[in-house]
Amino acid sequence: MSIQLPPVVCLSLNPAIDLTYEISHLQHEQKTRAIKTYYHPGGTGINVGRALAQLNIDAITCYTSGGKLGEFLDKLIASELKNTVKLKVSGETRINTTLVQYSPCSQYEINAEGTAMPPTQLNSLKQQFLGLCAGGIGVLTGSLRPDMPISTYADIVRKLNAQGGQAIVDAPAKILAETLKSTPFLIKPNRHELTQLTGKKLDSLDDIIVEAKKITEQGISYVCVSLAEQGALLVDDDKTYYCNLPAIKVNSTVGAGDSLVAGLAYGFAKDMPTSQVLKWAVACGASTSQHPGTALFKLSEVSQLVDKLTVEIKGG
Repeated sequence: MSIQLPPVVCLSLNPAIDLTYEISHLQHEQKTRAIKTYYHPGGTGINVGRALAQLNIDAITCYTSGGKLGEFLDKLIASELKNTVKLKVSGETRINTTLVQYSPCSQYEINAEGTAMPPTQLNSLKQQFLGLCAGGIGVLTGSLRPDMPISTYADIVRKLNAQGGQAIVDAPAKILAETLKSTPFLIKPNRHELTQLTGKKLDSLDDIIVEAKKITEQGISYVCVSLAEQGALLVDDDKTYYCNLPAIKVNSTVGAGDSLVAGLAYGFAKDMPTSQVLKWAVACGASTSQHPGTALFKLSEVSQLVDKLTVEIKGG
């Protein structure tokens, strides 16, 4: 008999079409031919939903779609996600562009701001999202549309907490600072975002642990800090779990953080031990970074990498 998992619902208020060009070299005031071009459905909430689909989690993705670009986004999403709730909005869906340069090896990202959305439409999507989450896991990630209150995620988290759910939040530092007031279940800043959030220099792993611990003292159950090639930390009010990452070939970092968030949601939905949750999260993020453009990991790759990872407990 299969175990019934709690619902996992991803919210993408400002999704995008992710356009990636692989180029040999970017030249000033000259045309550059793309060697390869990739189109994927994007925006962090969409990417988390795509990653959960790869993990065979029957998650629901709530997203907005506008204009002719929105119609293209809908087709891209339909090819990868089965369970979606779409809200048609005015304006055009944005395009985010990544340039992956071969020589010298570097990556450039340009993200569009997106268009404004009327408060009535925002409230409608909020209610649908909360109704689908019930007492399960709600994943709130990414930027807000122009004119949206910075307290948007905080408002959703408070209502999700009130109905017995758990919120996982990955957002820019300014939004995250406001959302902390609502005590989400877990937040996932990277090192740079944690520096912005705390206003402290974080030169060492110990510095990061100290500041993450302070956040858990505010009532947040977990703080996961992604550290790029150094792996990640997962901190609760008792212990710090650190998972290092073996050397891998990185093709593109776009979507890696979102895949890590999906790994966290996957682990907690399956009620895994904390150390195992972190292993799956790091494996998901690392496996995605080995793919070109915004293509995501394959489950077989993640399963193999999980077995190679070790977690060190640094406190408690």
